[in-house]
Amino acid sequence: MPKMDGLEMCKKIREINPNQRVVLFTSYNEVEYLSKAINMKIDKYIMKPLNTKQMFGVLDEIVIELKKERESEAYKKDLEFASNHDLLTGLANRKLFFSRLEQMVNDSLREKKTIAILSMDLNRFKPINDTYGHDAGDIILKKVAQYLKKSLRKSDIISRFGGDEFVMAVGFLKNHNHILKFLKRLERNFLEPVIYRDDDGIKHKLDISFSMGITFCNNCTNSSFDTLLREADKAMYRAKELRIPYTFFDPSEESKFKVRARKSEEIKDAIIRGEFLLFYQPIIDIKTQKVVSFESLLRWHHPKKGLLTPDKFLTYIWDNLETRSYLSEWVIESVFSQYERWLESGRAVKLSINMSSVEFHSERFLSIVKQLLKEYPKVLTSDIIFEIDEATAIKDTNVKKSTIKELKEMGFKIALDDFGTGQSTLNHLQTFNIDTIKIDKSFVIDMLKDKESHTMVDASIKLAKVFNYKVVAIGVEHKKQLPDLQKLGCDQAQGYGIARPMPSNEVLAFIR
Repeated sequence: MPKMDGLEMCKKIREINPNQRVVLFTSYNEVEYLSKAINMKIDKYIMKPLNTKQMFGVLDEIVIELKKERESEAYKKDLEFASNHDLLTGLANRKLFFSRLEQMVNDSLREKKTIAILSMDLNRFKPINDTYGHDAGDIILKKVAQYLKKSLRKSDIISRFGGDEFVMAVGFLKNHNHILKFLKRLERNFLEPVIYRDDDGIKHKLDISFSMGITFCNNCTNSSFDTLLREADKAMYRAKELRIPYTFFDPSEESKFKVRARKSEEIKDAIIRGEFLLFYQPIIDIKTQKVVSFESLLRWHHPKKGLLTPDKFLTYIWDNLETRSYLSEWVIESVFSQYERWLESGRAVKLSINMSSVEFHSERFLSIVKQLLKEYPKVLTSDIIFEIDEATAIKDTNVKKSTIKELKEMGFKIALDDFGTGQSTLNHLQTFNIDTIKIDKSFVIDMLKDKESHTMVDASIKLAKVFNYKVVAIGVEHKKQLPDLQKLGCDQAQGYGIARPMPSNEVLAFIR
């Protein structure tokens, strides 16, 4: 080679690309020459005269080594991606979120701009996941990730922390109101339903919505990131409670949150101490004036405040699912236990139990009921009525179908409570597969003096009779209402005009 031997050529190649693979073909076999080649980290060394088989063998070795290196690099990249991202949606995970947030804070502070932290939860995701399966749940989560990407900018941070929990950071805002245009865009994108095709090829249109909490970072530091996230979470739970898409963190709500947390613990301790008890309000047959059943009503015998009704304490545990589930289990077990005690006294008393939407949706609800039936085998399921509020039933019709179906298969009766407040249609009533409707007391109380209330009661009874449902009028304050209710076709009545709720030791005497 003129003016440059093989070693010099290798040196030039290394200067241009240090990672370039080099195979040296040479007739030099001196020790000094070979030592220089080794020091230059020549990959392979082939002596002349050229042996074709040897040459291709060496080249094959080079190719195999390159392939392994690339596979190793790809694996490292995959590993790095997996350690920083949610593999289902491809969004940033918690670790990457906080890492990128630190950089965003530094840049925003430099430009004197604001950052919004958004915490988002999907509404009714778990019931949909339980009803249609995890494949449907995964499709929803991927779709949500798409909606978020469409709604925010590339410079913003979008992450999934796990389950249906998404957290976002929107940076470089001129002022707090600047976030509103992103929220409007997000609401618009969420109007598009998710289409899921099941194993049988049947299409399901799944409407999804969200609850979101928002807080702002003006002069935050790394140490305040966790605080910001807690603030956004609290605002999100507030949005859930108010049943609105989003709300902003309000510092004045912080003290209220602490009160709720303290009260929640107090209620949990009260359950353990046995301070809760059930009262029973009779429901009569309007024609015969005889008692047909009792509604079980929760009371708290507070050591300082006396006997408390649910409106005085349930609001404190509205978003505490653990405490509510525990209290719900206590109520069902107490009803079953009381039923058996009265049965042993010679009376089978039909009892109804009020269930909230949250409790009805709990994955433990049906298993709790089944377990308690084993513990109280004398309970006749046809004598137990589960009541669910009409307004919440309408909102969650699809996910309640399976729960109601299982309860009915076990022999329980289902009543739709506070009927008239949720504006049920004929289609809704047919879907619910219930046994009884209970007309909301706000209409019944005023029916004799308010024409609209009277019309509402009349319409509710006629609507229920289309499906042969029993009708109970709640809120009968005076017995003079009974003849008019009977004339309209109402079957049963409940209210202070018949009897106030009473403790268990007064029930059998009242029946006699």
